[in-house]
Amino acid sequence: MVARALERPRRLLMAALLLGVPVAAALAAGWASSHAQGELRDSARAQLALYNANLRAELERHAAVPLALAQDAEVRALLAHPSPAAMDRLNRKLEDIARALDALALYVMDARGTTVAASNWNDAASFVGENFSYRPYFRMAIDQGEGHHFARGTTSLVPGYYTANRVVAENRTVGAVVLKLGFDRLERAWAPGQEKLLVTDRDGVVFITNTPSWRYRALPRRLPISLPIVPQGTSEGLDVLPWIFGGASDRIALEEKGGLRHYLLSSVAMPGGDWTLHSLTSLDPVTARAWVAGLLAAAVVAMAALTAYAVALRRVALVERIALQEESRAELERRVAAATADLRAAENELTQAAKLAALGQMSAGIAHEINQPLAAMRSFADNAVVLLERGRMDAVRGNLAEIAELTDRMAAITRQLKGFARRASGTLGPVSVHAAVGQALALLESKLRREDITVEVDLPDRPVRVVGEDVRLQQVLVNLIGNAADAMRGCPVRRLRIGLVTAEGEALLSVADTGSGIAEADLPRLFVPFFTTKEAGEGLGLGLSISHGIVEDFGGSLTAANRNGKPGQGAVFTLRLKTTETPA
Repeated sequence: MVARALERPRRLLMAALLLGVPVAAALAAGWASSHAQGELRDSARAQLALYNANLRAELERHAAVPLALAQDAEVRALLAHPSPAAMDRLNRKLEDIARALDALALYVMDARGTTVAASNWNDAASFVGENFSYRPYFRMAIDQGEGHHFARGTTSLVPGYYTANRVVAENRTVGAVVLKLGFDRLERAWAPGQEKLLVTDRDGVVFITNTPSWRYRALPRRLPISLPIVPQGTSEGLDVLPWIFGGASDRIALEEKGGLRHYLLSSVAMPGGDWTLHSLTSLDPVTARAWVAGLLAAAVVAMAALTAYAVALRRVALVERIALQEESRAELERRVAAATADLRAAENELTQAAKLAALGQMSAGIAHEINQPLAAMRSFADNAVVLLERGRMDAVRGNLAEIAELTDRMAAITRQLKGFARRASGTLGPVSVHAAVGQALALLESKLRREDITVEVDLPDRPVRVVGEDVRLQQVLVNLIGNAADAMRGCPVRRLRIGLVTAEGEALLSVADTGSGIAEADLPRLFVPFFTTKEAGEGLGLGLSISHGIVEDFGGSLTAANRNGKPGQGAVFTLRLKTTETPA
């Protein structure tokens, strides 16, 4: 019967493992790959925009230099009326400016394209005397006022970016100022990046890149890629970039040491349309996320199938063990009830012991309270005998009345002690907060008077009743008030304040003192059994722990804090208790 019941779950398990796992892995890998590619594409575009801004900033950083020199009076004077002295001064001036700008060259050409002054005037490959009228940047500057061109230098054989501005003097074009910049610094800044970066001209030739082996190579023509500018014409005869079709219009594959790696191609046209900035971002993170998602999906499906099969096995075993579990549960409930009763009895014994300990601590003050009436009664009795012998019956009657009043006072003291010492009933009900506070203060009256403590009681005029038990609530208050009195011993200001506020079915009863407060490190351990801040022999560290347990039995809470939130200004203990309706 058991084997027949497990036959269907076993078939479902095999189907899930053979079909569900590969399908789930493929779907998860496809979704993760698509999602990761979208994120990578967005990230690549944002990164490309930063590199584009970086390149434009590098180009524009010195764009104003040739324009400013084209307006320079010394340049205009030399081109309008050349002289050896003026040429020497301008050569040195251009040399200083080029050195400050870290430029490859800075030179001045006349209207015929002959260089008349240059920053490299003192080099072997000096531009002075060379004619560059055939250069596109010179022709554009003369015709349009400004020209730009990237090319390899015919004299220096060093590639650079040329910016030229026309010089006008005496209402005629007299020449041009040319600044030649290199991109070594920009390529060094791009080198640490994770992307492979390259800039191509209008013919698709790479002239700026952080991959040195790609410099002066041409973009491939037959890859199905969409570029902002289509290479044409002059790239014939150049080596082509070692790119392989990567399976999509923006995918490039490269043969590297670790094998074939795939990249995402992103391109953006530079302003003017002459240059294009490209970036290749590795697709390895996309592949890794697809693999991880596929493996996780396969693992989840496999675990789900195995879990379902295990649940089926357990259900068979569970049916057989239900009767045994029911029997075990009944036995456990019986033991828990017995243990709870034992624990409650032990707690009551501990609470009673704490009350007796408190009575022992108050014994000196109580004996003093009783001795005074006893001494007065003896005095009144002796006087009554003398007065009786003298026949002064009215005076004897007065003495006897005083003795009766003192007897009532002693009875009240012993009645309070008997009430505090009796065992708690364990039954919760309405308890008057006013009565509990009054009885606790009465029990500690002698101690408070002996310590010279001022007591301030701020209770509402109407009676407030809370859920609790009168004896145990008195015990909590006696413990808190006694601790407050001990904490204020030796303090210049000794003031005890008991306050009560009610709101939304709760009563907040606070006991505050002006002692030294509670150390921040002691706050979390204050209600732990046997933890005490008193000197050895003055307490066992059980009072607050027992009080905390009593208040929780009432369905409330007991918390401690420093007054004004700072140690040294006293402590405040707050009881949060549930209120009951006051009978009319």
